[in-house]
Amino acid sequence: MTIDFEKRAIERMLEAGISLGHIQSQKRNFFQDSHVENYYNKIENSEHPCKKIPIKKIIGVKADWAVEEKSVYDLFMKELPEGRDAGKINENLTSLKKNGLAFQQAFYSDDFNLEGSSLLRFNYYKEDDCYILQNDGVHRVIAAKMFNAPSMSGIVTDYELDEEKKELYEEYESLKEILRLTDIKGLTLDYFQEKMSRNKKE
Repeated sequence: MTIDFEKRAIERMLEAGISLGHIQSQKRNFFQDSHVENYYNKIENSEHPCKKIPIKKIIGVKADWAVEEKSVYDLFMKELPEGRDAGKINENLTSLKKNGLAFQQAFYSDDFNLEGSSLLRFNYYKEDDCYILQNDGVHRVIAAKMFNAPSMSGIVTDYELDEEKKELYEEYESLKEILRLTDIKGLTLDYFQEKMSRNKKE
């Protein structure tokens, strides 16, 4: 996106009552990778609708483009793919200007995230107390964070920590660091976990 877009977006947010301090803080708010998925197990029959997912606890999103290790600010202002994706961010800004901050913040926790083509799905990792978006809705999450919304709605599936998997994952990461390997020579996490588990049983 352009410098003009960035200036206009900041002006609209300030006019709506979003503080410059919050806007600037999103330059330091980075989406994390989804490594927790490697050592959590799904809790069966735990899927449920929720309208109070704390925005601050949404630490990651799944997307068709690179999102991990990028700031909310940069994704909102600069790094979304042009065209349809940029248009969705503009829609959020237009609604903010037209309807005001209170409406726009409440919008992200509305029922439409719970049904139909607008459905959002989140995995909740209990022991780490965090959420990761699993499907469509990346633009909504980015905008909700930029607009300092308190919560979001979505369908949540709970996951619980598997201590053995976490221990194996940490061993695997340490080994990769030592050997400077990234899945070289077939050392994938699945292979490593299977091999280590087999060794423990023997």
